[in-house]
Amino acid sequence: MKSISNTLGIVIIAYSFVAASAYIFLFDEGYCPEIEEMKEANIQLVGDSLFGSDADGCASIAGFMSLKLELRVTDHAIPGATIIGEDGIPSQYVSGDWEWTIIDGGGNDAMAYCSEGDDEECDEKLDEIITDDNKGLIPNLINEVKDDGSKVLILGYYNVPEGSEFEDLILEIEILNDRYKEYAEVNGDVYFISLKEIMSPEETPEYYSDDLVHPSEEGHKVIGEHIADFITANN
Repeated sequence: MKSISNTLGIVIIAYSFVAASAYIFLFDEGYCPEIEEMKEANIQLVGDSLFGSDADGCASIAGFMSLKLELRVTDHAIPGATIIGEDGIPSQYVSGDWEWTIIDGGGNDAMAYCSEGDDEECDEKLDEIITDDNKGLIPNLINEVKDDGSKVLILGYYNVPEGSEFEDLILEIEILNDRYKEYAEVNGDVYFISLKEIMSPEETPEYYSDDLVHPSEEGHKVIGEHIADFITANN
């Protein structure tokens, strides 16, 4: 009986380990059981870490959008992504029958090319993303998206708090925001939302994470629900 008991003990331990491993695999970061059975929303996100794609559970912008719309939003955004480069944000876009494509980006490019004091290189890279006469990587991406029949929503960055690593890039970020806004104003089925209208260091400091760069979970929620409401109003 002793050997049988030992064997059973080993089996139970082994089973528990496998079950725990399976649980971790199925319920890791980004797993949101509330939306798993929802119908697809035909909405795709591409961009950088603003979207919080690696947030726990339902706490990403896509998660909060899904909960608000009661439809599952597809999130292809990658934290740390740039627009420029072979694996840049345009490469995240998956061609398909999308109703809406939500795009952000450029902050990480500004950090990479505009933080060392080389103004000429900085200007060249900002123009590579989008020029003041509406050419560049983002307009090219939007044309591809629109060819698939999708509406486009561009997100403009919010202001960062004092002490943020992006504080010295306010001018460059604002150039991108202005160009995105101007592009949307002259192109049909392209819309622009300034996140500065939703959050600011002075009025809503709770919407910022401790790193003073990214939205907090509360910030993700208010942004996600605002985008969902915008889409509902413009469908």
